Amino acid sequence: MVDATIRPGEVKLVIGQLLGNRYRILELIGEGGMALVYKAECVLLQRTVAVKVLRPQYSSDKEFVTRFRREAQAAASLSHPNVVNIYDVGEDEGVHYIVMELIEGDNLKSLIRKEAPLLVNQALRIALQICEALRHAHDHNIIHRDIKPHNILLTADGRVKVTDFGIARAISAGGFTQTGVVMGSVQYFSPEQAKGLPVGPQSDLYALGCVIYEMLTGEVPFTGESPIAIALKHIQEKPASVKDLRSDLPPGVVKIIEKALAKDPEERYPSAWSMIIDLRAALGIESPAEERSEDYPTQILTAPVGEEREEKGEYLRLSDELEEETEKGVRKDRNWAWLLIAVFAAVLLFGVGFLFFIPSQPVTRVPDLTGLSLAEAKNQAAEYGLGVKTVRHDYSEKVPLGYIITQDPKPGRSLRRGREIEVVLSRGKEMVLVPDLSGKTRIEAEIILEDARLRGGDIYHEPSSEVPRGLVVRQKPAPNLQIERGATVDLYLSRGQDYVEIPNFIGRPLVEVQAELASLGLVSNLVTEKYSVYPRGQILDHQPPPGSVVPVGTPVNFVVSGTPGRNNRGNKNPDDSYAE
Repeated sequence: MVDATIRPGEVKLVIGQLLGNRYRILELIGEGGMALVYKAECVLLQRTVAVKVLRPQYSSDKEFVTRFRREAQAAASLSHPNVVNIYDVGEDEGVHYIVMELIEGDNLKSLIRKEAPLLVNQALRIALQICEALRHAHDHNIIHRDIKPHNILLTADGRVKVTDFGIARAISAGGFTQTGVVMGSVQYFSPEQAKGLPVGPQSDLYALGCVIYEMLTGEVPFTGESPIAIALKHIQEKPASVKDLRSDLPPGVVKIIEKALAKDPEERYPSAWSMIIDLRAALGIESPAEERSEDYPTQILTAPVGEEREEKGEYLRLSDELEEETEKGVRKDRNWAWLLIAVFAAVLLFGVGFLFFIPSQPVTRVPDLTGLSLAEAKNQAAEYGLGVKTVRHDYSEKVPLGYIITQDPKPGRSLRRGREIEVVLSRGKEMVLVPDLSGKTRIEAEIILEDARLRGGDIYHEPSSEVPRGLVVRQKPAPNLQIERGATVDLYLSRGQDYVEIPNFIGRPLVEVQAELASLGLVSNLVTEKYSVYPRGQILDHQPPPGSVVPVGTPVNFVVSGTPGRNNRGNKNPDDSYAE
């Protein structure tokens, strides 16, 4: 038998091994950030299946495994032509696995890499099948949370199969953060996922919008140097228009993508079914009769045959009366129009004459008021016979509070005396509230800071027995303080509980050891004396003993050599000293 291990430390499955006394391992067919996938034979039902085996970092966490099993069992309740069926969930000697329908084909990501941009109808048909799968799942209160081309499988006959339902929920709820997993999914994150907010059906539809965008253009909506940069773009920026990247797209298809990629979930499709309707319309497919709306278009109803002539005569007489009334109305409207024109002309002539006969004010040069306080600006403008008017207040990184940022007209322009210079006053530097980042991962913290218009500062690591490894223990500045917009916030991440090995202190002077304890992360505790032939103050024994591995901050008790007549509990006479 051949060892199918991929790398040291992985779950070891051997070709030919019988897993769960039922599934014979045939070959390794794929690997991901969370699991390895094997092709296997179900010896009980004589069928070929796919077995997904959890990696050790997941399978060793009992809470995650419990959640994973629950989510996988919920996903197993789905039965739809566009969903990969889950047959079984099990565990065999610490190896946790799920058994799924084996799809002989490639995933959508591979197709995109080979053929993108895809034909419009080809992309829409794939999107329609994905949306049908999502509709079925959402009807069963299951949100996928990780729709991406890697999770869309394509059979040989072109059928779409969506896989990994419920697995993303187990991962996110378990608090796992793995670079490969984040990078693989962040390009399809909805804004609410990037912010760490609760997700719903609209989050899956946003991800589907990203997939359609990629199929039709060959590019993902957002790219960046890091997962954080991409996540922030999902929150703050609009992607390049698909119309600019591909001019042949029909308006209906552009509308579908733009609606699916709306930042606000309320502006997206309210359900997968509503998106299906638009996808079918774009493909020219009519919805099934039982699912179409019962509303009928407005129709012209003809009168019964016996009444047609009489009613037709009435309509003719009515139309004659309407024509007469209309002609009278037109004549009245014309008279009013001429009257209004005459009044307007008179007012215009009066205004021109008024301006002509009133002497104009002399012209003066506009002074430079930028950087002055409002009082200083008014005094200087008055010297030129001008006034100052504040039109608004803006934040400024350079101009102090209450001083002028800009003015209109600009300095050096000409302006008649008596006019006003419009100025914008500074509010000073914009202050923002520091968010509370405790308990967040580094990625989550930096996204929250960016959203609060702050920047991540230096990263430090410190031990913590209470905060799990990799999460924020504390921050500087502290939460809820007002600081300047754009300032940095330093993060202190937990490296978990630190441990230290107890050295062998026996035979050394106590005073010398006590001076070293702090640098070792240990604390001197109880000192007990015991008469011996060794020099006074020499360590005879200590607890914990040499070689023990203990948490940092552990107290150490010492037994030291004393003299006859001294208390065994270490209550020394005032004049005694080990430093003699």
